[in-house]
Amino acid sequence: MRVVVTGGSGLAGRWVRRELASHGYEVVNVDLVPPQRPDVPFKRADLRDYGQALNSLAGAEAVVHLAAIPGPRNHPPHEVFSTNVLSLWNVLQAAEALDVGKLVLASSINAIGASFTHTLVPPLYLPLDEEHPTRAEDGYSLSKWVGEQLADGFARKRPVQIASLRLHGLWSDERFEGLRKHPITDPTVRAKNFWGYLHLADCARACRLALEAAWHGHEVIFINARDTLLSIPTQEALARVYPDVPLRSQVVGFDAVISTAKGKRLLNWEPLRSWRVA
Repeated sequence: MRVVVTGGSGLAGRWVRRELASHGYEVVNVDLVPPQRPDVPFKRADLRDYGQALNSLAGAEAVVHLAAIPGPRNHPPHEVFSTNVLSLWNVLQAAEALDVGKLVLASSINAIGASFTHTLVPPLYLPLDEEHPTRAEDGYSLSKWVGEQLADGFARKRPVQIASLRLHGLWSDERFEGLRKHPITDPTVRAKNFWGYLHLADCARACRLALEAAWHGHEVIFINARDTLLSIPTQEALARVYPDVPLRSQVVGFDAVISTAKGKRLLNWEPLRSWRVA
C-alpha cells in the first residue's frame, strides 16, 4: 500500500514513517521541511494550497495526516487555527478527488478542551471517552475539534474510512528517563490534560493499525497510555483535583482516566510503553 505521511519530517512523522516502512508500506513523506535523515521519498508541499495538496496525494492509497502547527504557544491564534483547518480541508478534499479510501488524521486530547483552557474545567465524568462533549476554547484546540467535524462531513459524502486519533502529549525514552529522575507528586501539575501521555512508538503503531483496520465512515479514538504521569495513585489525585466528578468505571493504582477501550475494539491497539518501566 502506498501511504502519504504529511508532516513526515516532524517528531511523530519520523516514528510513523519508520513504522510503516518497516511493515512493508510504500511511504512518501510530504512536508515543508526535508527530513534530517531521508529514508523514504520526500515531496515538499504547503498543504494550505489545494493544488499542492492534490499533487502531494497523487498515487496514494492512504494518507496519515500529521502536518499541523502542534500547539497554540508559538504562533498567533488565527494562524494556528487557519493553518490547521485549511490544510486538513485540503487533504480531505484532495483525498476525495483522488478516491483515496483510508485516512488517519492526527487529532488531539485538546479536541475536547484540555491543556489550554483558561482555567481548570472539571469533566462531566471520568474516565473520559469519545462521547464526552468538547470544552475547547483556544485556537489550537478548536482547530482539532473542527477538524473532527470536517472529517464527519467528508465521510457522509462517499464510502471512506477516516480515523481521527486523539493523540496525547508525545513522549520519548529520554523524556521518560527525566520523569523517572524527577517524578510528579503534585496532582495539580498537568491536571488540565488529565495526567495523560503517549510514547511515540505507541503513537506510530496506532497509526499503522488504523490503516489495517476496516470500517465505514469516521471514527474518533483516544490514543493514550494506560497509566498517568503521576507517581501517586490516581484515586488520590482525583480526590484532590476532581473530587466531585463521578466515576463511570473503577480506577485502580495508577490507571489513566482516559479510556482506550475504543482503540482496542476498533484497532486492536493497546498502549505498550510506560514511563514507569525503563
